[in-house]
Amino acid sequence: MNSNELPWLAAYTRPKHEDKVRQHCLRIGVEVFLPSYKSWRRWSDRRKLIELPLFPSYVFMRMTEDQRLRAVQAPGFLWLVHDRVGPTVVASQELDSIRCLLASGMEFDPLPRVGLDDEVEIVRGALRGCRGRLLRKDPTAIVLAVTAIGAAIKVTLPDPSWVVPVANRYRVVPAVACRWKAPEGVLS
Repeated sequence: MNSNELPWLAAYTRPKHEDKVRQHCLRIGVEVFLPSYKSWRRWSDRRKLIELPLFPSYVFMRMTEDQRLRAVQAPGFLWLVHDRVGPTVVASQELDSIRCLLASGMEFDPLPRVGLDDEVEIVRGALRGCRGRLLRKDPTAIVLAVTAIGAAIKVTLPDPSWVVPVANRYRVVPAVACRWKAPEGVLS
């Protein structure tokens, strides 16, 4: 089976073990996505720019059944996110939107669990083609969510005209069609 045909699954890890699980999975040939961002942290004697996971304690992976048996042995791996039927599949479109946001260079705020409203599509800028949920209280605040783990990221767009409700769109552009790298200083 081709790796692109395998579903994305979310692994739940012990706190601060996301990178150890990612490294273990890469060694055994599992496709892994660990979205992260950089943040300044202050200690009593210094400040340091550190890389943090965007969704603490979660790592996304695609794997065969044989690889799954080895992946669960990673140090810090706790379980795969699942429901009564089995492992919960993470929509690849949601992960593509997260990748697109990280590559865009736009500012965003990681959010804990949030209430989500209408689905919208971004029609301009570096995130063109990505879908998210509109925060009603602010027409330029869009939430890109990974519903399988109940997590989200808030991104603020410069102009409310950049989004349209999905129900009003005649032609839907999938998230994979969005540009992965925005030109320097241009959001078109």
